[in-house]
Amino acid sequence: MTDISELPDSLDDVAVVLVEPQDDINIGNTVRACKNFGIFDIRLVRPAQANPERIAISAPKAGDLIERVQRFETLSEAIAGRSMVIGTTARQRSARRIVTEPRGAAETSINAVREGGSVAYLFGREDSGLSNEALDRTDSVVTIPTNPAYTSLNLGQAVLLNVWELFRVAADPPVERPDIEWVRAERERSPPEAGMRERMFEQAERALKALDFFKTDETWNIMRTLRSIFMRAGLDDREVSIWLGIFSEIESTVQRLRVESSSSSTETGESDDQFDS
Repeated sequence: MTDISELPDSLDDVAVVLVEPQDDINIGNTVRACKNFGIFDIRLVRPAQANPERIAISAPKAGDLIERVQRFETLSEAIAGRSMVIGTTARQRSARRIVTEPRGAAETSINAVREGGSVAYLFGREDSGLSNEALDRTDSVVTIPTNPAYTSLNLGQAVLLNVWELFRVAADPPVERPDIEWVRAERERSPPEAGMRERMFEQAERALKALDFFKTDETWNIMRTLRSIFMRAGLDDREVSIWLGIFSEIESTVQRLRVESSSSSTETGESDDQFDS
């Protein structure tokens, strides 16, 4: 591989997001891996402690990056503005999602950045990984092939393997690549920001509730399926805006019809009362 004299610009728009990390040593391992491979945007969502001195134990000579680590109260805030969100998990989940290996995810991510986008890689807490709700926010999921009898990776190891692949792809992709299946939607326009996509899903849920679509208590299950469908579609920003408008119009139309129906019933009732008298 060619010697690297400077870091690739495409790594500037990649963020590593740790969701509820419990151990500062693991945060330090993440900082160290990111500094090794040129990623300087690290975000923590509700960390248990995040003591800089303890983080520095496993990330020596990385004080500059430790100072830049950002904290957020919610995942929504941490991924706001990101056009692509990649989740990581070792477990098979029931929901249908786009699943790839680290190299495929790196290819997709760096290509997205080179086209003007920005990427967030999500890593879950040490004891339970990412929740299904967090994975619902992702465009695709990364699973690292391991010994089937022992699939659990340390948080720092998982970060290291993924940022290493990002660095390799961004710096100097090899001529021969492993045969990895991954999906990349062809877009004429820019991909949507994560926040815009969430507004679409929230509006979709309100519209469906207005229609009394949810007949059972499994609203979350139906919405998860709907999310999966739209995520696989790879909508661009204009398409998301259109769907947002459609769902908004559905909700407002249903509400207007109900008001008109109620008003009509009231008027009819008043007329009957006058006639009876």
